[in-house]
Amino acid sequence: MSKLRVMSIMAHQDDFEFEAAGLFLMLRKHYGNDVELKILTTSTGVSGHHIMGCDETIRVREAEAIASANVVGAEYENLRQLDGTHIAAQVFCDRNMLGGLWNAIRAWAPDYIVAPPVVTNPLAGIHIDHQHTAEAVRLVAYQLGVPNAYPTMYQPRVQAFPVPTILNCPDAYCKEAMWHFGVDCNEVKEGKISMLLKHKSQVCEWLPFVNNLNNTDPDLGGGADWDEAEWRSNLDKRVNAVNKRHGFDDEIFREYFAVTRWGYVPPAEKIQQDFPFLFWNPSEPLN
Repeated sequence: MSKLRVMSIMAHQDDFEFEAAGLFLMLRKHYGNDVELKILTTSTGVSGHHIMGCDETIRVREAEAIASANVVGAEYENLRQLDGTHIAAQVFCDRNMLGGLWNAIRAWAPDYIVAPPVVTNPLAGIHIDHQHTAEAVRLVAYQLGVPNAYPTMYQPRVQAFPVPTILNCPDAYCKEAMWHFGVDCNEVKEGKISMLLKHKSQVCEWLPFVNNLNNTDPDLGGGADWDEAEWRSNLDKRVNAVNKRHGFDDEIFREYFAVTRWGYVPPAEKIQQDFPFLFWNPSEPLN
């Protein structure tokens, strides 16, 4: 039997850890070496720091992402566009970007992709990189089965390619709740936290600065030292807020996923077989 292959496609180097690291950790715990995991980011994170320059930010974010991926035994890759370049700053869905994404997916051939949702509510907040990453996955999904959609970058052209199942996870900006199944990942909570804390430049520096939480910038009234206890308390509050949107009022670490119709939609029984630790949303049946 071939190994299950699951790929995350997110914008930034810490997006995956907040929204889907628990799923990957549970897959690793259940399957051991019989699952292959890939983390792909579309952005270099170049604009996401208030002190470091662009080149340093890119180097640091890359190293942090690899360290986090190593915790769960996943591959990490930053997207290369059709012309071989990384995305310079903000993510936009042009042919160069879509062609790179098409190649990256076809080269790795996942069974499942986890991606952010496309936000359609005009009142919802969005992050440009999250929104365009979601749109790119959606736009390229049908073309994955089209062998001449773009020039092939990495290997000889594959004629037949099975389109994967594409899952959406929540987005912190739109704060909407669309889900078919969830994963209780409380037993791998510390692993998820360990992966998050590998992103020091994000978790301990950039996010506190941009959100003015656990702030370490003296010019904004912050202290000199980042406080992990305070951060964990804020993380629990975040978990509780996400859970409330999905019908649970507690601080159990859960992750939530919706099965899109962007790609192949398998029977619910197949998803249950591949993710035996999931629980279904009784108010939103899949089939």
